Amino acid sequence: MAAQSLSHSEIQNLLNSSAYDPNIVSKLEAYVRAQVSAVASSIVASELDVKYSFDSNRTLVKLYQFFPHLEGEQGITMTALAAFLALLQFPDTDFMALCCLIPERVQSLEPCATLVRCAELLEACQFSEFWPEFRKLGIPEYGAREGETVVSDDRKLLSNAVNGPSASNQIRSNMIKMLASTYRSAPLSVVLAALDLKDESSLSSFGSKVMVCAGEGSENETAIVEKIEGGLITFAASADNTKRVGSDFKEGVKYDAVAAMMTKTALRQ
Repeated sequence: MAAQSLSHSEIQNLLNSSAYDPNIVSKLEAYVRAQVSAVASSIVASELDVKYSFDSNRTLVKLYQFFPHLEGEQGITMTALAAFLALLQFPDTDFMALCCLIPERVQSLEPCATLVRCAELLEACQFSEFWPEFRKLGIPEYGAREGETVVSDDRKLLSNAVNGPSASNQIRSNMIKMLASTYRSAPLSVVLAALDLKDESSLSSFGSKVMVCAGEGSENETAIVEKIEGGLITFAASADNTKRVGSDFKEGVKYDAVAAMMTKTALRQ
């Protein structure tokens, strides 16, 4: 039976006092499960005092390396759950940082191997190619090892989280923010494929829920999608996606002065 999860504050206290104690592994594992359960179900998320904790998940992966006998098959799947949670933070570098602690042996096994491929596609901004790989994780039996006939509860938990709306929408939200910071407008078909959305209506509905700063220095927020018209999507204007007129930077050194200084230096040599 899975251990009862501690609250977020209790986990923080545990890390502050016993981060290198192998006896806390079961508690960290339970907290990883609680985090993934919160992603899988909004009801669970509202009932539990659970927040994403990179420090907690990283400590668990570290302890598996310090005490290999604690890992086993369950530890490999738990590492995958921690990697899944880190993937959801893209474009933050949590996944890359966590992978530095995961042995290649574990990274080559499913479901970690697919998570690594997903991270590579996100880093390369190959968003439309990302979704088919990500959906594979929603199949509990996917990547089952030879002779494995029973799917573990932890592997089922990962599939439930992948198949739920929260994980996909969190990744979509981060994707559209990246697109909006790069482009003022983009072809509708390209954005739909990148976000894995079916049509203009779906994009309009989703975009209305993603808010960004209304302008540089402003505390107000506005929907990230300004309009969809003529096969183009226009994102809300920002300092990143709008051409700047003029510049605060003023050239204070003339070329002739620099050339003269270089000539004097050359003559001294």
